[in-house]
Amino acid sequence: MDIMSKTLQMQELPTAARGFVDAWQAHDAGGVKALFTEDAVVSDEGRTHRGRAEIDTWVDETIDLFTTTVTFLGAREVDDMVGASYRLQGDFPGGVVALEYQFWTDDSGRITKLDFADTAF
Repeated sequence: MDIMSKTLQMQELPTAARGFVDAWQAHDAGGVKALFTEDAVVSDEGRTHRGRAEIDTWVDETIDLFTTTVTFLGAREVDDMVGASYRLQGDFPGGVVALEYQFWTDDSGRITKLDFADTAF
């Protein structure tokens, strides 16, 4: 783990970070979309989605693709980024993956940027 990072417990995650995972797991597309700012950016599987229209399309196209269970592995804060690591298990190719969801939020707590990376835990 990065020396300059601060370890966080699940209950210390920003509301939008917890809300994103909860809404995604519930297949609540409207709930996911509401968490993003108008000019947010999402990077997922080599594609970048800029602004609410592109993010809304990304959510609509991907939220119901797979059924997964998630297990919280740990979280960290590095500068303005909060990374929450999860083990995902489901009906997607490979069946198991560990990812870090990397969130940046604005002063109102809405997501301005979301990336997915290898887990830090």
